[in-house]
Amino acid sequence: MNVRVKKRPIAALGAAVILAAALTTDCGAKADAKQAARFKAEDVNVQQVHAYNEFAARMTKQLLLESGEANMVVSPLSVTLALSLALNGAGGATEREMLQMLGADNLSMEVLNQGSEVLTDLLEHGDPKVDVQIANALWARKGTQLLDDYSSRLQQFYDAKVSELDFDDKAAAGTINKWVRKQTHDRIDNMVDSASLSSNVMVLMNAIYFNGSWTEPFEESATRDAQFHLADGTNVTVPMMRQRTALTYKVSDSFKAIRLPYGNQSWGMIVVLPNKGVSLRDAEAEMLADPAQSWRQDYEGGDAVVELPKFKLEYSKSLVAAMKALGMKQAFDAKQADFSGMTHLSKGFYVSNILHKAFIEVNERGTEAAAVTAVMMAGSAAPVKEPFEFRADRPFFFAIEDRTTGALVFMGSVSNPAAE
Repeated sequence: MNVRVKKRPIAALGAAVILAAALTTDCGAKADAKQAARFKAEDVNVQQVHAYNEFAARMTKQLLLESGEANMVVSPLSVTLALSLALNGAGGATEREMLQMLGADNLSMEVLNQGSEVLTDLLEHGDPKVDVQIANALWARKGTQLLDDYSSRLQQFYDAKVSELDFDDKAAAGTINKWVRKQTHDRIDNMVDSASLSSNVMVLMNAIYFNGSWTEPFEESATRDAQFHLADGTNVTVPMMRQRTALTYKVSDSFKAIRLPYGNQSWGMIVVLPNKGVSLRDAEAEMLADPAQSWRQDYEGGDAVVELPKFKLEYSKSLVAAMKALGMKQAFDAKQADFSGMTHLSKGFYVSNILHKAFIEVNERGTEAAAVTAVMMAGSAAPVKEPFEFRADRPFFFAIEDRTTGALVFMGSVSNPAAE
């Protein structure tokens, strides 16, 4: 396999969001070493970001249906980028179906690849006070001949590490998992094992790393144990953070929401609290079915008292059922899948599994989050106002967005912050 590595003139990619050592990492020191973005906000393909955000909502809604009342955190962007690595080798009906699922069927692969390069660059370099790293990789079974055009595109637009690996060697899984640990600062591990590699010929992987300190940190001395009211009517005791500060918020008929900014405020966490009498799942269904994503719009600013529980979540799931439910079916069919743009073999490759792992921790100093997606390929080869009060003492939804590009990078649901 001919592997050519193209290095981009940007800071080292990392990915799979991780909040370093309980958020004790000095983001400022890292920020000083960051290079400026190569692209500008006006270079963003707005149509592509809109399509990906709609896919994020549809995918999150589907996974919430599958998860029931359990906590959940996913990175739709990580899934999208991992699927993009596979899309570059797809053809015919398989390509059309995947593009349609992503809502990008009216965009060419060249446009999507260029848009992904711009988006990655701006996300990584948009705020020097927020550490964002994105990494992509492809491992091919030893002897698999990738098409030069395919490997070149992954390296050019996704800065992907393209490697050949003996999947039958017991150390192969360790090699891939070592990359995962490095990109996620040890927050995510064991994405693959020897058994999964033995039945596959290729692993396509994306990792995203996020470490952001609140623009206005919560005082640790203000954190107190408090009751969090579960959907079943019972209570659990959680450490509840509290602060009074100026921020933006929104009130609707079914929920109220706040936007907590990170760093220079280009990044922020939206926390959506359903009104009393409205279940979290009903509120989520309403929001995620809204193509205009109005729950992200029309916030007003003012003084607010915010109470938010500290929480840490881990999530691991195969996305095959969700992707099929969203319309991606041929790619999983060994007889129908068309990934002829990957190798010299015209037939035989198909997606055997899509694995996703995510992590998030929220505390007084900020947020650390990480996600990895692995696509397994098988084949034969104003005036003074009273402070707005926001007390998240019952199940709530959250999203982490980049306001420069408009991208939704993480989305999740907290039903019980005392459970990991």
